[in-house]
Amino acid sequence: MTKDEIMNDRRFRSKCGIFGIDWEKFNIYEDTIILNSPKKGIFVLLDDSYNTMGIIESENEQEIKHLLLKYKELYNHSDKESGLEFAYPFQNFSLKQVNQLASRVSFHHNNVFVNGKLINDENDNKYLCLLAYLKYLDDQIERHFLNTYQMKILEFQYPNVYSCIKSLMININNCIMINIKEGKRPFPIDIIEYLGQDPNDIDYYQNILYKIINLLLYNQGFKIKSGYKYYDKIEKIEKEEIDLSVLANNLLKILEIPCDDITKDDTINLQSWLEEDLTKDEKLQLSRNK
Repeated sequence: MTKDEIMNDRRFRSKCGIFGIDWEKFNIYEDTIILNSPKKGIFVLLDDSYNTMGIIESENEQEIKHLLLKYKELYNHSDKESGLEFAYPFQNFSLKQVNQLASRVSFHHNNVFVNGKLINDENDNKYLCLLAYLKYLDDQIERHFLNTYQMKILEFQYPNVYSCIKSLMININNCIMINIKEGKRPFPIDIIEYLGQDPNDIDYYQNILYKIINLLLYNQGFKIKSGYKYYDKIEKIEKEEIDLSVLANNLLKILEIPCDDITKDDTINLQSWLEEDLTKDEKLQLSRNK
């Protein structure tokens, strides 16, 4: 990738606009794009798909290279020993994997597309719910980096992205558990308000949050009670011993399809496709878990 190719890419210009950074003021180090902020010594790191890798602060060239390598490593691999990881069920995921998977998925009203293909699974399929969760986290990650950038400009510190998103996930689960204890059905607005986020975001996140709620309710052995008059109630179901992190790891198969091979003229069953190459023992284990 050359500077001219990058500058002529509308996605790159749009990304610079989000941070309020001049799209002509950047450098390339190996496969990392380094955006120069208006404030000396503060830089935004992007990967070759324009995903944010981190925000660094230094005026020393050698230290900048050291920080770049450090942030690149943390972007590609979580650090469990230091507690820098996401919460269950994505505790095995890196920041890069979340970004990449989210970029392969799109939600349009009641339709879901993965690698350009229309998915015909049931609406409450666990894989679709997990992808909705990843899509939501990807948006929150981008918000985190924008907040980090603003705080560094103002000379304040901000939590690490893994720690921040892990805390957000834990609080989503806490919101679900509070509603379960009260015998109430959690709604998307309940999560938005519990996280202290803007209620005006509800229209944008509503469909995705419904899937996240259904997933986390199911994981606790509950579902929304049947019947219109019980729309705000939940009921207990037989809790299945399912490890959502195993299903989440299966989603990484989506990234095995090269971007150049993505077509938009097929309909597939995501669950069947994800599990078709598993061994008999693995399928049996999944069956037991489910």
